[in-house]
This record gives sequence, C-alpha cells and structure tokens, in this order.
Amino acid sequence: MFKLYKIMCITAFSLASLTSFAYEDNAYYSSSCMEDCDGFRFRESENINFHKYYISVSNATYSKEAKSVQMITRFFIDDLEDVINARISNPIKLGDKSTIQDVYPYLKDYLNKKLQVKIDGKNTMPNFLGAEYESDQIVLYIEIPAEDIPEEITMKFNAFIELFEEQKNLVHLKINGKRKTMLFDINKSTDSVKF
Repeated sequence: MFKLYKIMCITAFSLASLTSFAYEDNAYYSSSCMEDCDGFRFRESENINFHKYYISVSNATYSKEAKSVQMITRFFIDDLEDVINARISNPIKLGDKSTIQDVYPYLKDYLNKKLQVKIDGKNTMPNFLGAEYESDQIVLYIEIPAEDIPEEITMKFNAFIELFEEQKNLVHLKINGKRKTMLFDINKSTDSVKF
C-alpha cells in the first residue's frame, strides 16, 4: 500500500488540477499528500518508469493598440540551452538573470528559424522583444505585426523537434473573443486556425 500511496502522491504533485483521490476506504487529499510525500517528489518509483515529456506552451492575443499579435512562449531553460548549444561552437549558459541580454541574439536567431507566421495569407515576421527567467523556465516575448484583427493565422512552429522527437508545441490563441489552440509536433509542423 505504501508504494501505491507514494505513486499517488507523485501523481498528485504532477497534476495541479487534482484536488483529491481515494484508495479503497481511505481518502487522501492532495494537500496532506504533498506534506507526507515531500521527500518522494524527485525520486523514481521502483515499479514505474517515468517518461520525460517535452512541451512548450505559448499564449497569444491580439492588441488593437499595438496592432499586433502578442505571444508569450515558455520553454524549459535546460531544453533551450541544449538546442542552442547544438547549433553553435561556443556553448552558452542560460539561467543567469544578470546576463540574459547577452543571449538575446541566440534566442532571436533560433526563433527566426523555428517560428514562421502568416496572417490572413500574408507572411509576417515575428519580432523577438525580450525574455525573462521564471523558476526553471525562460519566458520569451514575441510580437507579430497585424494591422487588423486576424481572421486566419497559419503558423509553422517546430522548436526543439530537431533534438527531441517527442516535442510538442502548443499555441493558445485568443483573437476577437474566440479561443483556438494549435498543436505542433514532429508529424505536424504547420497549423492554421480561423476566427
């Protein structure tokens, strides 16, 4: 039972939306589980092989004032560092807030190669605005020019796929009150949505 409880605690920790779970007649709640299982969070179970997932999540909205689609993309720092270092001869180190602007050229170059956008059938060049670190992630701020509210957006977003075959890139869009999601992976690097 202890192994099952340990596995359930790890699962509860991983799933932020999980509020409670039960085993037979005993109810375990995620808050008490977090306290009891604090030491198990980063240990692998003896009976379960965990698979590392590679995913990036982006959120994009249209700004009438800026006449652009404003996109925020989150990558894990170590994954981005790995893909950039695979492309250059002098390795860089990500994660130091005091030197983040020194790596902007590498971030901009990588995004220019991995993110292509068409708005209403016209190619549009995304502009890298900046970045910041949040815990184990790097947050990238991107602006995609659009004079009018987009009716259709087509993207090619194949970040990290050259290094991680399991990579998935999600882009959640909210344009003119409508929500759409694009999913990119090794088999689908381009997607389109209409609003």
